[in-house]
Amino acid sequence: MPGQQRQQPGIAVGFVAHSAKCRRRRIRCDRIRPQCTACVTSGVECIVRDSCPLRGPKKGYLKTLQKRIEELESQLEKQGTSPAPTCQTVDNDSSTDNNENQTTTPETTDILQLQAAPVEFPFPMVEPWGCFDGSYTSELLQLPLVESLPDLVQIPMESGLLISPMMHNDLDQLYFDRAYAFAPVIHTHRYRSWSKQPNKSKQRTCLQYAMWTLASSLSSQFHVQGCKLYEKTRQLLHELEAEEPCHQISLEQTQAWALLSIYELTCQDFHRGMMSAGRAFRLIQMMRLYELDLPRTPHTMQLDQYQRQLTPGQEDWVDIETKRRTFWFAYLIDRFTSMVDGLHMFFDERLIRTRLPAPEANFASNRPTDMSFLADVVPEVSVEWPHNNLSPFTECVIGATMCGRVLQHKQNAPTRPCEEFCSRHRALNALLAQRIRTLRVYASLEYPDPIIAFVALAAQIDVLLLYDLIESKPLGTGAEGTQLVQALHAEHQQQALDAVTDISLLVAVLSQHFQQMHPLTPILLLLGARFSQSHPELNDAYIKLMPSILTMLQASMGLNKLAQNFLQLLKPQGDTWCGFT
Repeated sequence: MPGQQRQQPGIAVGFVAHSAKCRRRRIRCDRIRPQCTACVTSGVECIVRDSCPLRGPKKGYLKTLQKRIEELESQLEKQGTSPAPTCQTVDNDSSTDNNENQTTTPETTDILQLQAAPVEFPFPMVEPWGCFDGSYTSELLQLPLVESLPDLVQIPMESGLLISPMMHNDLDQLYFDRAYAFAPVIHTHRYRSWSKQPNKSKQRTCLQYAMWTLASSLSSQFHVQGCKLYEKTRQLLHELEAEEPCHQISLEQTQAWALLSIYELTCQDFHRGMMSAGRAFRLIQMMRLYELDLPRTPHTMQLDQYQRQLTPGQEDWVDIETKRRTFWFAYLIDRFTSMVDGLHMFFDERLIRTRLPAPEANFASNRPTDMSFLADVVPEVSVEWPHNNLSPFTECVIGATMCGRVLQHKQNAPTRPCEEFCSRHRALNALLAQRIRTLRVYASLEYPDPIIAFVALAAQIDVLLLYDLIESKPLGTGAEGTQLVQALHAEHQQQALDAVTDISLLVAVLSQHFQQMHPLTPILLLLGARFSQSHPELNDAYIKLMPSILTMLQASMGLNKLAQNFLQLLKPQGDTWCGFT
């Protein structure tokens, strides 16, 4: 209404008339005295302040601060260090100072002019996997050199890399929190017993830097240091190989190359990662880790004596189990990376005489247990799977084995009708069907486990590869070959459609756990996308599968460079998928 005041009459306008509790809770106060309604309701004393303290610094504070700055500048000049550019402050104590004309010199800048100047970001924007060499300089970030601060504790730096005790602990914890889930090859307690020793061996130093390098790629906090850690790790490994005698092979050296290959696959270059993985494979072959549990014979006893000469020292069950895990970790890398281009695998499944990894509880607490061999757990024919007390790492080994068998089956496909090929094809498909039913409970939205979901995704991709093999590989032009193709096609078509639906659900499970996702997951997504590209006639399956895969790869680009590389391979000419141009 005209003439009506907008505010109620009271002690003052603003927060002064409000009670302290209403002001703290940021609610409207009805300003009833002696107690407002909110205070009466909550049963507390209503306190109203009559005045508010003045904002800003106290009178004379800016002058005192300016004097202290001048004293510090004079001390720096006496020590021979040029002072940093200072800003001339505005004295609010005297009203006459505001009317004076202030001139700006190269050493002083008006504070008002600084606020009006455009803001410059002090660091360049880099990709998460990019390297920051420290060559960027900014006038807004002028820090004193470390040498000019005698009160600080100096920590030795190598190649511009500073590892503080806090960073040491953070990287160790980061590895065991995130990387250990897919690379459980290091015993936690034994690693911590020697990780901070100043006189540890060069092999252990290489392993430690490789662990830190991989851990840095799993956190945005250490992305800048990750490239320097990577360069230092490769330098240490090359220096170790150049030493004499060169035949001294250690398990730590093998583990370092295997961990470094994962970092290169996901953060550097796929082919460079394959080369580093090949180094680890050769060291494993020279150490004969693929036959650790071979029955003892006079010949094997001589081999054991030779191995003890290469790697001297007493071994207990934890050491042997660590060797087993190192072999199976390399086995996983071999199987999954070979599927990208259909390469021949390095390790022959028929020659493996090493038991499967023990459960995590036994490995951590040093409780020996005898595990089965791979041939006993993964049968050749369709029988009931022995699925008791298997760790996620062991499930990954079984999943990699099935991928290897499907890949080998595809490589050995005949050019003419063959009953043996058809029977082997049906046996593989039956094994996969049983395995999918077993894993479906452990890879659902109700029980999300990123590692088990990765294994279940591998089984579904195997089904698609078997179906694609039947359609793309001719088994002859005669009537017999045509009948075989039609029979297999009828058997697997519905299974392939069901696999496409399950893959979309598994991708939804993995999208909720990006940080815990297996680093080789983009390989399986690439194979699924290739199947969708080669089968456009499956309209419903194509619509469901391809957008979810591309969205998943796009979301993983910041954490895994494999996703970026595979998106470039899947990019259609003159088309757009899910916002990807």
